[in-house]
Amino acid sequence: MLVWSTVVAFLLSLMAVGPLREMSPSWLLSGAEFLAVISLFALVCLLESSGNTSDHSNPAS
Repeated sequence: MLVWSTVVAFLLSLMAVGPLREMSPSWLLSGAEFLAVISLFALVCLLESSGNTSDHSNPAS
């Protein structure tokens, strides 16, 4: 659920910064840029944490 909400936030912020830039107020543009960076960071962290869950501290397994 967190991943999907982060993806939606990222896509909406890209829409506000990209093609809808002329219609958006300045306060929305700065907030959308900040949201895009934070959501991209959260996506990378979530993907890294879910990528490999095996325990590498025990070489015998």
